[in-house]
Amino acid sequence: MKIFKRDTQSQQTTRKSRQARRHVQRESFKLSINRKVVIFSGLVGFLTLLIMLLPKQDWLPIEKIRISGSFKHLDTQLLRTQLETYLGQGFFEIDIQNAQQQINRQSWIKTASVRRVWPNLLMVKVKEKQAYARWDENHLIDTDGNVFKADTQVFNQLPLIHGYQANSKQLLQRYKEMKERFDHQNIHLSAMQVDNKGALTLWLNNQLRVSLGSDNNDQKIHHMLAVYNQQIKSRSQHIQHIDFRYSNGFAIAWKAEYLKQSGQLQRGNKNV
Repeated sequence: MKIFKRDTQSQQTTRKSRQARRHVQRESFKLSINRKVVIFSGLVGFLTLLIMLLPKQDWLPIEKIRISGSFKHLDTQLLRTQLETYLGQGFFEIDIQNAQQQINRQSWIKTASVRRVWPNLLMVKVKEKQAYARWDENHLIDTDGNVFKADTQVFNQLPLIHGYQANSKQLLQRYKEMKERFDHQNIHLSAMQVDNKGALTLWLNNQLRVSLGSDNNDQKIHHMLAVYNQQIKSRSQHIQHIDFRYSNGFAIAWKAEYLKQSGQLQRGNKNV
């Protein structure tokens, strides 16, 4: 019995010794981890402070700007000048929304998108407006019905559409619908104008002016197309003006030289 008791005390002493060593090891491990955490936190804090103290333009400055898109009439020199201001600015400093707004102020630009490309590139994608018609001497109207400022001298071949600018989209649609009707008879609708009272005037084949007024325009156009081949087409070069603002017909104003040649100068216009 005494031997058994001595053995038990010896085992207990051994267990306590082992437990003490494990405890020391755990404490040492905790101290090692805590030391690493402190060092890492200090390093992060130092870098954060360093970044805060550095000027923003020093954070990955933009070194390249790339422009993509298909355009013919865009003022590329003005676009480059606008974009050059971003060279040298920090990657995160650039206000993308403001850059897009500035670029979109150019009259020929339909859409412009600006994005950063890591680590030092600014990518600009531009889409140019497509001119559909002339609006006046200083403006064009694009395929979406938007009026914009442009040099119209090189666009004389385009039709003229003019009216109240707030209705430009509706006017463009109206022109397209009428153009389709005239195209069926090989008549070129070269101009369309709506005045402030809503009165419609057309120019056909770049020479013949037709006044339709503000009422029943569809019916008047139908009437004109019905008589065009028999009564108007062959003599259109001699006609100065056709007036459809009558309830029961139309009037033709002949050119003075034609009336003189035909001996009708004193007779004046012809009502049909």
